[in-house]
Amino acid sequence: MDERLTAAQAREVMEQRAAIYEFLSIAYGEEVPLAFLRSLREQGPALDGELGDFVASLAGADDAALEAARTDLAAEYARVFLGMSRRPVAPYESVYTSPTGLMMQEARDEVVALYRREGFSVDESMHLPEDHIAFELGFMAGLIRNAMAALDAGDGAEAERLAAVQESFVADHLASWVPPLAQDVEKRAATDFYRGLAALTRDFIEAETDDFAASR
Repeated sequence: MDERLTAAQAREVMEQRAAIYEFLSIAYGEEVPLAFLRSLREQGPALDGELGDFVASLAGADDAALEAARTDLAAEYARVFLGMSRRPVAPYESVYTSPTGLMMQEARDEVVALYRREGFSVDESMHLPEDHIAFELGFMAGLIRNAMAALDAGDGAEAERLAAVQESFVADHLASWVPPLAQDVEKRAATDFYRGLAALTRDFIEAETDDFAASR
């Protein structure tokens, strides 16, 4: 943790990071639910680029308009991620990092071991391999939330350990495959939402990598 920050500033940064990871995890995990769009309409985060344009377009939208947007995004999600197109994007680390480009390879086994060690469980109802991007992003959010809880409990050593786990996970997993995944999504998505989501994801993971390096 960066000692140049006050405790309050460090906690604010952690809250912001956790919220971004949670936002991204939800957005990649399934077809965007109506409740998610309502939350963006009512209290959307300050975002730039195409994703910011999409959130701005929801201002003042009634539920009928939100449902129409949800339907369009569901079709886009199916086309980009669920194989409903000629060249879908496979949002699994194994596909991007294994020599064979197949699912359920070494990366999946590695993240399963990490999840178990840190007490993180995936949503089995989603029926997805554990190295899906939504689970990996959710894992990072959980690590940050646990570090915040450790700080609140006065356990600085545990907070530092969890910060080291975060740094390793970004370096060993997310940074190795999320940027090329985001590039593929940007190429194949047709909506502001998913193109903007991909750009935000890439930029955020790159910023995380830089911030960890600067804090050493």
